[in-house]
Amino acid sequence: MKKIYFIVLAIFGMLITSCQTNEITFPFEELNTDQFSEIRLINAIPVTGSSDSLIINGKRYSSVTTSLGSYYPASAAKYFALPVGDNSISLRFLAKTSTPTVDAFTYSANIKTTKGKWSAYIYDKTKSPVLLQDAESVPTTDAWKDTVCFIRFANFFHKSDGVTPFGKITLKAKKNFTGAAWETIATDIDFGTQSSEYFIYKLKNVTNLKPWSGAEAGITIGFFDSSGNQYQQFSSATATTKSAYSSTGWSFAKGRAYVIYINGKEGTSNNKDQFIRMGSFQPK
Repeated sequence: MKKIYFIVLAIFGMLITSCQTNEITFPFEELNTDQFSEIRLINAIPVTGSSDSLIINGKRYSSVTTSLGSYYPASAAKYFALPVGDNSISLRFLAKTSTPTVDAFTYSANIKTTKGKWSAYIYDKTKSPVLLQDAESVPTTDAWKDTVCFIRFANFFHKSDGVTPFGKITLKAKKNFTGAAWETIATDIDFGTQSSEYFIYKLKNVTNLKPWSGAEAGITIGFFDSSGNQYQQFSSATATTKSAYSSTGWSFAKGRAYVIYINGKEGTSNNKDQFIRMGSFQPK
């Protein structure tokens, strides 16, 4: 019996030891916001493809294309701490072999940062990014009563020459049911700028009959010029006339904030020389 008693005590001691926890800590230093700005890089260059190397001030920040290791915004954009003042960035884009093909190239630019939080839009492979200041907060609503999300819009769209800005854009959304009307999200946003405030977008459920507490899917996005005309595109390789452009299949979730951005250019005679890149990220 004594042997059994000693074995039980030994097991009990092992259990106590295994239940003990050791706190794991990581070195942490609060960011000096007088000396550093918080920058997130948004790839808005009007080509499809990926990159594998991001270098800031001569140091490699990213070497992969996954949402965890890449600088890409994916579903949650990441900030980098950059010294206030002049900074250099370099980003290698990989070749794309599918149509439209894109040769590999390295993007290099200098950016001058100031205090605060900023989104740096890389919109042209030969020009420095445009820095747009981020909102510190989104509108406050009742989390239980209000079924809404929040949307901002940034405009980098060009005329067919790829150089001249398209002009002011109004962004609208349409719900997924017959007879749905366009709902204005952002009005007269000029090239290289963004809407000054978040638009409060009210969500509906899948039947679009009453407010919903989850997400609304099947939303259509369209953009309009300063005269209120919906943008026209060549919808297929065989199309010789333009028709209204719409981007379908968008989904927005309750309580989330979104930034939608657009880049690219108009087509001239067919869809081979047009490109529309509309993307988004969640800043919060």
